[in-house]
Parts: sequence; C-alpha cells; structure tokens
Amino acid sequence: MRAGRDPRTGRYVYRCATADTEAGAGRRMLGEAEAQKAAHVDPTRQSLGEYLAAWTERKRAEGRKPKTMYDYHRVIRVLITPALGSVPLQDLSPAMIQNWQDGLAPTPSARGAAQAALAYRTLRSALSDAARLGLVPFNAAARARPALRTPKKRAGFTLQEAQALIAAADGEGMAPLFAFMLYTGLRLGEALGLRWDAVDLKTRRVAVRTSRVEVGSKMVEGTPEAARSTRTVALLTGVVDALRAQEARQEHLRAAAGTTWHEEGLVFTNRSGAGLESHNVDRTFRRIRTHAGVRPLPLHSMRHATASILLGAGVPVAVAAKMLGHSVTLFAETYADLLMEAADDAARQADEWLARQTVGAAISRP
Repeated sequence: MRAGRDPRTGRYVYRCATADTEAGAGRRMLGEAEAQKAAHVDPTRQSLGEYLAAWTERKRAEGRKPKTMYDYHRVIRVLITPALGSVPLQDLSPAMIQNWQDGLAPTPSARGAAQAALAYRTLRSALSDAARLGLVPFNAAARARPALRTPKKRAGFTLQEAQALIAAADGEGMAPLFAFMLYTGLRLGEALGLRWDAVDLKTRRVAVRTSRVEVGSKMVEGTPEAARSTRTVALLTGVVDALRAQEARQEHLRAAAGTTWHEEGLVFTNRSGAGLESHNVDRTFRRIRTHAGVRPLPLHSMRHATASILLGAGVPVAVAAKMLGHSVTLFAETYADLLMEAADDAARQADEWLARQTVGAAISRP
C-alpha cells in the first residue's frame, strides 16, 4: 500500500502490514499512511546555519529585546554554528544533537554551564518553529536531552560583607547606588534605569519598570527581561534618606555643570547627568571590594545579602521573592541556604514556645 511520501526526498513510500484479518491490515496501513502524511515536509537542502540566520531575523522583527537577541547571536555563533551549522536542516537527528550537547564542556564553570544550557534552549526553540512551519517533520532537539551539568553554585555576600562594602564606598560618587542596591535588592540594570518619576519618597516606594543593560559595547534601555521583574518595591527609611541625599547631590552637580548637563531624569548619573555605564560601575565596585577586604564576588551577589535582610526580618518568602523580582520557586532555589537558616531559627523559636507552654501547664497542675 502506498503510505504517503518520504519527508526528505518527496518520493512515495510503500508499506505492508500483517494482521488477523484483511480489514485489520488495511486499518493499520491506513493509520501509518495518515501519520506519514502528517509528517511530510517539502524537501529542502537549507543548512541549519542558514535557517538560524533567518530565524533570528524573524525574532528581531517580532520585537525580542536587544539583550535576548545579543544572547541568541552569541550562542549561535560560538556554540551551535561551529558544530552543526553546515548540517542540512532536515538531516538533524536527536542523536546528533545529543552528541553535540554532551560534547559541550563536560565539566564547565558556572558560566560555561549556563551558556551551554542557553545554546540548547535556543536550538530547541528554533527547531520548534521549524516544525511548526513544516520545514522539518519534528523537533529533533526536543527528543534529545540537555546534558546533565551541575553548575558551581554561586555564592553571595553575607550581610556583614555587604555592610563592609558600603562602609568602604563612603565618599565615593557611586556609594548611594551601592547602598540603594543592597537595601532594595534591585539588579544593576534596574537601578541604572531608575528615573525620578518612578520614585515616590512620600509613600516610600519605587516602581521598577525600566532597565538599562550593556549589550555589546552599548547601554540599551528597555523594560525588565521578565514580566515579574516589573514591580513596586517599598523603601526602608535609610534608603529614603539616601535618595534625598542623592537628589541634593544631583542638584549640586547640575548647577556646577551648567549648560553641559545632560538631563535624562535618571536617579544615578555621572557628573554631567548622563546615565552610568555597567562596566564603569563594575570597575569601581571591584576597587571598593578590594579596599573592603571581602570575597571577590560580583556586584550582583549583593542581592544575597538583601535576601538575608528580608528573611532575617521575618518577611514571608512570597513577599521577599516579589521584592527581588523572582518567582517563589526560583527564590527558594537561589537562596536555599538562607531558607535553611530561617527554618533553623523557626525550629528554635518553636522549641522555646513549646517549653514555655510546658512550664505553664506544669504550674497549673494541682
């Protein structure tokens, strides 16, 4: 029986089947024919590299964020194209993709593991679109599995280390930025994109709705990467005082700069009013970190200390996660060590409470 066409060559494929009855054999072959027909794709010798080039252009046209596009291009150029770019799109197999995944740095660093995982997710997304468009019969990456990797857990600053950093930054122009990040938990891009019209010092709140990130060698402004990162954060009294001081400092700088002042409405700026650049902030932070004598961790690790403050103060996990722009699940995974400390404290408090109840019960007995 003729059972459709070969998805690669377009030629007719014939099948035979055995069953207890002739009708049963016919039904079986008919089912195979329908499955083959559904899997049919028009033959093409387009390579994976050529397809990915067109795919990224479609994603750009769909309005993907500049940082996302930058990441797509980087992993495609560095990790996917050198290994698989010349393979015809319709020749890709799950085994081929599995071998590629397994060969990506068997014991990578935390950053290496993250990049390998991003490369797999990018390829899987691209091939999902190819299957939807009928360019391939199925998503070969979905049938493979991402290589099992255990990235090195990223450490975070303790509250004591973070406070030492703030003390070491005293007198620096970026000191208010570092203190603001510690006591709000905002990411660097979110802090650099913060404008005064998103700050309400009377209600002690800031609205996180813009982000300035470094893409290649340029600072690009947009909305936060994830929808949950768009949020409102309540401010501690110390942060309100720091922002008032920053406002006064900026007024002084504006007056000193005169006509050379670049008004962008940003909270954290350089001496001419222009937005700060991530690499300059990182360079200043590394110098202050050395002066403070703390571990050589990145500025982003300050958020660990913020989580420590929130959990230590008894803030519910769901509220702490929202303040940091995390889902509850991601918050629990990222700050598992702090949650364990909080659980230990809760157990001690429960023991003390039970002990008091026991004493009370013993006294009330006749």
